[in-house]
Amino acid sequence: MLLISLLALTLNSSAAPRITEYQVITAHPHDLEAILPHIETREKNGRFWKVVPRASIPTGLYRHLRPLGSEEVGARMVPTPSRRRKGRLPVDQLVRLVDADKIKADVISLSSYRNRAAGSDENRQAVNWAEDRLKALGYSTRQICYRAGSCSVLADKAGTQPATGTVLVMAHVDSVGRAFAGADDNASGTAALLEMARVLASAPVGKNLRFFVTNGEENGLLGATHYANQLQSAGELPQLKLVINMDMVGYNSNGVVELETNAPYAAVANKFAEHVHRYTSLRAKITLGAWGSDHVPFLERRVPAILTIENWDTKTPCYHKACDKPDTLNYEYAAEITKLNVAAVAEEAGLR
Repeated sequence: MLLISLLALTLNSSAAPRITEYQVITAHPHDLEAILPHIETREKNGRFWKVVPRASIPTGLYRHLRPLGSEEVGARMVPTPSRRRKGRLPVDQLVRLVDADKIKADVISLSSYRNRAAGSDENRQAVNWAEDRLKALGYSTRQICYRAGSCSVLADKAGTQPATGTVLVMAHVDSVGRAFAGADDNASGTAALLEMARVLASAPVGKNLRFFVTNGEENGLLGATHYANQLQSAGELPQLKLVINMDMVGYNSNGVVELETNAPYAAVANKFAEHVHRYTSLRAKITLGAWGSDHVPFLERRVPAILTIENWDTKTPCYHKACDKPDTLNYEYAAEITKLNVAAVAEEAGLR
């Protein structure tokens, strides 16, 4: 009888994870509706949300939670210097070329597609449109498909010292499929990527530049994961010296940009915070504990990667809704995040 009881206890303990602290790693409304009755919040700051599951939580809901161990996690505002230091002159000159009106025009163009959900006809049209824009800027382009009819775009510019590696900039072009919507998520990131590509097209940098218009992000980071797997299989991941992801960069009321990565790359986030203060009018928040966007597959493969995203505490109220339209966005704010990333690329890639 004792043996049977011990066996039952062992089976029960292995069936459900031990109760400890977790990070919530979803923002989808239907996921949150399911897990909210079963968690107690310990900390909530921007994209970092620490909880303790209640005993009532169904085992299947643990897929929306990540156990927290000894690794440094959390979110913090970076103090803004009372006197901002100036950036390097060539980088500053490049940053000044960023045009908010061009970002707005591209957001409007992308939002004119009725349905940008991955796999749809209009998603394919949007992918082709983005490739044509990058090709017209002089980049060498190609499409890579993670399944038939669902493709991403790669656009390359060789650096003056190509052996020194590659800086990758990405943003997902797909949406959740609301009609003529998805302006912030993520036409804003794609438009910022296109503006970066325009500004950097003729910039003399040492490292190679690669722009990656990803697809299938809303279905589980499919395009980014597919490409990261390709690079890993080919042994090419070490060539990536920095990955920058832009996802939802168009809505904010307080001038805060959230910089998200994992603890091993905290120094990358700190460097980006310095760029925020030198090259933009924004304030920086650093979040350690990455989830839910296309930088994650690269971080999981130990590539330095960072997400630049609107402050999650004041994100668009139209997240994943039909009201996510171009007229709800702040294009000057989107331009400031674009400036941040232009500066980061210029500094990392060795602008002369």
